[in-house]
Amino acid sequence: MVDLRPLLFINALCFMLLVTAGFAQFKAAQNPLTRSVTQASTETPQPRTQPESKEKAQAEDDDTALASFRVQEDVSVDDLDEAILFVDQLPDKPAEPESADNTPANPGQVAAARQPQVSTEPSQPAAQPKAPPAPKVPVVGSLVVRSNVVGDRVRINGKDVGPTPVTQKLKVGSYTIEITKPGYKPWRTTLDMAGGVTRTVVAVLEPSTDVNYVKGVWKNGVKTGRGTYLAKNGTRYEGEFLNGKFHGQGELVLPDGTRYQGEWFEGRKNGYGTLTLANGDSYTGYFRDDQYNGEGTLTLANGDIYTGNWSNGKLNGEGSLTARDGTLYVGGFADNEYHGQGSLTLPDGTHYEGTFANGLYHGKGELVYADGKKYVGQFFEGKFHGQGILKNPNGSSIEGTFKFGKPYGMAKLTTPEGEVFTARSTEPGVCYRWKSYRATQCPPLEGW
Repeated sequence: MVDLRPLLFINALCFMLLVTAGFAQFKAAQNPLTRSVTQASTETPQPRTQPESKEKAQAEDDDTALASFRVQEDVSVDDLDEAILFVDQLPDKPAEPESADNTPANPGQVAAARQPQVSTEPSQPAAQPKAPPAPKVPVVGSLVVRSNVVGDRVRINGKDVGPTPVTQKLKVGSYTIEITKPGYKPWRTTLDMAGGVTRTVVAVLEPSTDVNYVKGVWKNGVKTGRGTYLAKNGTRYEGEFLNGKFHGQGELVLPDGTRYQGEWFEGRKNGYGTLTLANGDSYTGYFRDDQYNGEGTLTLANGDIYTGNWSNGKLNGEGSLTARDGTLYVGGFADNEYHGQGSLTLPDGTHYEGTFANGLYHGKGELVYADGKKYVGQFFEGKFHGQGILKNPNGSSIEGTFKFGKPYGMAKLTTPEGEVFTARSTEPGVCYRWKSYRATQCPPLEGW
């Protein structure tokens, strides 16, 4: 009698392996990574040459799982018959010849074949998202120009673009807008245009009133504005008016040829201007109530030039005189005369530096003559007066008190040789040697 326990053990083991294979197949179907890997061969892993379908992969798994449990050829017929009775669930089909592509694998090889294999196909890098393009900086802006009048003309940087309202596309930059209309004062402004913005300009034009006075008649009764004035005696004015008076900028020409061009205030010369008299004298500077007032320069017809500060038509304060004959004075003035501290150089070379009063040397000063004679001391009305010393070119000198240009009283005399004497103006020709009471004849001395 045949012992069937080994066959029962084999039958049970086969059943357990089938269950295990089915469970592994189910998990492989659920795992995407398992489906994508290639099967390893028993000797050397071979890369998959082409993708396999899901059904073909499952069939190969089933064949592999059953290959190890096929009946060996050396089993006896009786044992085979008995075995078939217990394994009748297996398909009854002739065994297929083994090939290199379908080699029965033992359980260890099956487990190795089921291990995930890394794909040898090169991976494709993920596409990087493109950066959004940088926004473009606008280079053009819009300009809208309006005004309070109709029939005007608009110029942008000198180019006529027509009447208002005007809308222009302009590049980034600086622009000058000018609006004109007959009978109105021109309107002008400058602005900077930026890209991508709209600028609006509203101009307010003011009427320009024409004044016309001809021989006692105000045309249309208009006395304020700009225009001309022509009197019966030939006086002519052209400029600005206020209530019938010269006011603002204007030019006046009198019948004798006197001409004034400059600023006016209520009919009088006020402000800066130039006055040219009929005799050829000319003044340029500031005026107040028709008189020279403030800084200005008077050029006389003879070529003398006075420059300085003026008050009530005369030079007062610091100034200068440059005369045609070569006289040069720089210093203080009072009513057109030298006054105060000053420096005077005459045409012959005589030079004085000191104080003046009413155009004369007065006070303390130093006078050097053209021949070299020098006086240092007090002056009165242009003459030596008071304490002083007179030095001659030959080296002699007179030191003492002077009165109206001459030595007075006690004086100290020094000769060209260096001898020193004392003398009195009340004793002509009598001198005393220095620190001596013995009288002697005075030596010849210039100025004594």
